[in-house]
Amino acid sequence: MLAVLRQIAEAVSQQPDLTSSLKCFVSSVRHAINTECCSVYFADYSQDDFVLMATEGLNPSAVGNFRIGFTEGLVGLVAQREEPINLAFAQTHPRFMLAPEVKEDNYNAFLAVPIVHQKKVMGVIVVQQKIARVFTQDEESLLVTLSAQLASQLALVEIKELLKQDEITHQTSCLKGLSGAPGIAIGHAFVVMPKLDFASFESQKCQSVSAEIALFKQAVSATRQDFNHMSVQLSDNVSSETRAVFQVYQNLLDAKSLGNSVEREINEGWCAKSALKIVIENLANQFLAMQDEYLRERAIDIKDIGLRVLHHLHDTEQAHKTYPENTILVADVLTPTMLAEVPREKIAGVISVSGAANSHASILTRALGIPAIWGVSELPLLQVDGKEVILDAYAGRLYISPSSMLLREYTQIKKQEGLLHDQFESEHHLAAETLDGEHVKLLVNAGLELSSDLASANFMDGVGLYRTEAWFMQKNAFPTQAEQENWYRQVLSAYYPSPVVMRTLDIGGDKMLSYFDVKEENPFLGWRGVRVSLDHPELFLDQLKAMLKANAGLGNLKILFPMVTDVSEVSQAKRLLERAYYELEDEWSDEFYTIEMPEVGVMLEVPSSVFLIPEWAEKVDFCSVGSNDLTQYLLAVDRTNARVAELFNPYHPAVLRVLNTIAAQCQQFELPFSLCGELAADPEGAILLVAMGYRGLSMNSGSINQVKWALRRLEVRFMEDLLAECLMQPSAILVQRLVRNFIVEHGLSQLLYTCHGLNDPIKSV
Repeated sequence: MLAVLRQIAEAVSQQPDLTSSLKCFVSSVRHAINTECCSVYFADYSQDDFVLMATEGLNPSAVGNFRIGFTEGLVGLVAQREEPINLAFAQTHPRFMLAPEVKEDNYNAFLAVPIVHQKKVMGVIVVQQKIARVFTQDEESLLVTLSAQLASQLALVEIKELLKQDEITHQTSCLKGLSGAPGIAIGHAFVVMPKLDFASFESQKCQSVSAEIALFKQAVSATRQDFNHMSVQLSDNVSSETRAVFQVYQNLLDAKSLGNSVEREINEGWCAKSALKIVIENLANQFLAMQDEYLRERAIDIKDIGLRVLHHLHDTEQAHKTYPENTILVADVLTPTMLAEVPREKIAGVISVSGAANSHASILTRALGIPAIWGVSELPLLQVDGKEVILDAYAGRLYISPSSMLLREYTQIKKQEGLLHDQFESEHHLAAETLDGEHVKLLVNAGLELSSDLASANFMDGVGLYRTEAWFMQKNAFPTQAEQENWYRQVLSAYYPSPVVMRTLDIGGDKMLSYFDVKEENPFLGWRGVRVSLDHPELFLDQLKAMLKANAGLGNLKILFPMVTDVSEVSQAKRLLERAYYELEDEWSDEFYTIEMPEVGVMLEVPSSVFLIPEWAEKVDFCSVGSNDLTQYLLAVDRTNARVAELFNPYHPAVLRVLNTIAAQCQQFELPFSLCGELAADPEGAILLVAMGYRGLSMNSGSINQVKWALRRLEVRFMEDLLAECLMQPSAILVQRLVRNFIVEHGLSQLLYTCHGLNDPIKSV
């Protein structure tokens, strides 16, 4: 079966367009299953029906014309059930619907499978045969597997077709993602560093032939430099004969091989990217059609070269662009570096095609107060570049080419958003104290966004989590001890005398350093956090010494070790801290300042650490619950994976019960504890945490005012009653329903606006 699947996938992938691909698909499947008919139906959600898109065995004139409703016939039944139907006598089935225009009355055997992408039915594949028989399990399995492969391609085609139609009809497209950082943004899409391939964009004409030829030549020159650099890098490890492959690549870039053909297409009016696409695809198809296996493999080289030139073309175009006033940054995977490159006053919102709303990059957007949507899967990046868009990061919606009516609606919503922000802001100087007098320390999570927090530093209780890795990620090499000392001193001074909890370098997972990149199959369960620091004591000692020196004369530093799993790691880390302390006492002297040993804590973010609270009470001065990673590990959900991001829910009863257990045990063993994570930044989550006994909550600065506003209007005893109910619930949905009812009953319904977004301002667009 694998060989058949590979043959069909390869044959379909070589086709130049969707129509040809589908024709090839139905023909290949019909021959593979040795049946008389194969057809593909697409779901048209604008008309609530399926349209016949390709067939081999039915009336060819029905393609594109025959439609069947979502609830009609056997095709509709397959879609409703979302499972295969395998019948020997299809016409005797009560849902069979005879359609004379497709001429299927001679067929008896019927096998159909749905094409499903991310829980959405995209279409149905049907095979039929005159002889009455039940198709075998192998045949059914083959069709199911092919439908899974076809699903993502159809999703991408669907979005591309929608965008193409929108340009013609001036209609608005609405795509759905996951809300990352709340807010509304209206502006123009600016695509950066996309994961490019030739399928990413539609061919376009150009305005200036000479400018496009110049662009192409620059890209070819940059690609040549790449190949030279690669060859030099490998010179010490491989023979000159092996490195000759790069000379082959250089030859393929020559004018007679590639250049003249591309320039010819540009002279025909195509833009440089489109001309390159035409030439590379034609050339690759020529090699793929050859019988000789060696020559067929050269198609891979052709595509590789083409993609490298394409990347340089795109980078050159980007270099000539300037950021619009209201930039909506669009990326395949957003990184902190991308955010840092855009002037803060120009960035209005962020869209990340991959990744998820709980990634560290998403946390950074929340800290900066930038509305963000994640996991807008299959968005064709280059097709949205430059278009006017609306970002509703409350509801996780992206509107492309919005109508004037929609723009008016969202402009009004932004005004309402501002009024609500002012309402929360009006109490920012007041104490975070419940109605019955319980004080809750509201601390800030800080990193690169430090400067935006300083204005409010006097109205916070300190820094509950300072992410030191944020600065490391902005550098091109490991920062010196002096540089680190300067950074840390700024932070400690800004918040003095309030405490500042500095987390030691926490890289790994989705936080990588460009100059210290580690390739791992499962980075979230790999070399990260304190594991890296202990394996590189020279880097760890540098950081610890910088922290200790920065703290001299201030004394408000606390050090937090991340990703600890057992006591031995903390023992090793503390020994290195003591070594740094004593070495500084000997080596570093200042007539005004003396070195102090700060309090030391551990992050409870790995399940094993939760069961060591009695040991932590003897070993460290405090602990901080990292609720984001703890939730990820408890639920076995990669929070950066858009496919499973919806399963990442800190309101899951298991998560709440663990957090409640931590609070109870820390109180029992008199171990000071707090929580830093997105659960604390949500007023609903803060209410439950306060009920558990947490009196230190650390969050992004933009959430502090609304959390404070909520807590000042509630009594702890009512929160505790709510918590008792929530802990007994079997699902996160029921927990959140209880919390929202509680909020409404206590007259705080404004919070639902900021926490859960808005109803769609219009029913359809």
